[in-house]
Amino acid sequence: MVHAYLFLGSGDLKDSAKQLAMILNCMDLQDEGDVCGVCASCYKISTESHPDIYTLKPDGSSMKISQIREMQKHLAYKIYEGKYKIVILEESDKLTLQGANSLLKILEEPMPRTVFILLATSQLGIPDTIISRCQRIYFGEEAIEQYGCLENINLLKDVLSGDLEKILPLIEKLEKEEKEHLKQRIKGLVVLTRDLIVLKSTKGDELINIAHQLSGLEEITIGHKYLVIIMEKLYESLKDLDSNANKRLLLESLFLNLSEKTLTS
Repeated sequence: MVHAYLFLGSGDLKDSAKQLAMILNCMDLQDEGDVCGVCASCYKISTESHPDIYTLKPDGSSMKISQIREMQKHLAYKIYEGKYKIVILEESDKLTLQGANSLLKILEEPMPRTVFILLATSQLGIPDTIISRCQRIYFGEEAIEQYGCLENINLLKDVLSGDLEKILPLIEKLEKEEKEHLKQRIKGLVVLTRDLIVLKSTKGDELINIAHQLSGLEEITIGHKYLVIIMEKLYESLKDLDSNANKRLLLESLFLNLSEKTLTS
């Protein structure tokens, strides 16, 4: 967990924020990480009556500094009955400059067991200082654009094939990308791997990527066990990037170890 998330894109972002709040506060969380949906905590969050969940929305055309100060009063209280205190800021791109500066001070000094979830259709209008303090998660068309879904499906297929004639040009191409762009690329592979795990585990429709792209995912036949290993290696590479690892060496290690033959040997 991180202390601040920025949910960006289309769809019911508030519902997604409430789902995360439930996961963090569910009194009977299932082994698979699913919420029970029926405990007192889940019920109160779904009906927006939980005392530890604070929702903030614009007052008129903007979210003002007075509203951020009022939120601070709520944060001063101890957690009443949940595991985490959650603050959901709707339409966070409508923060005034003064409000954004006030929020920034709060985000710079994370409070224990407190999670902020900022919602916006686009990050335009949100100060870079706020964005840099949040873990960005994209939804809907924004996710497709940011994570390069279709391109990443082909990339993952090429990497899993173990074909050096395909992998080496990929490494040379991605090595030239800016660090942040490369991180987004790897996060895109994380999203695809997550969807593959869901697809193979449930055959359900709880996928991040939209339905017309499923045929591309279903062509990847590698098993659930190895998908989990791929997910772990992708997360490790993100950590290494943050530690300023050499991009070339990182990509070589990652892609050459992700071939289906290497994983299953």
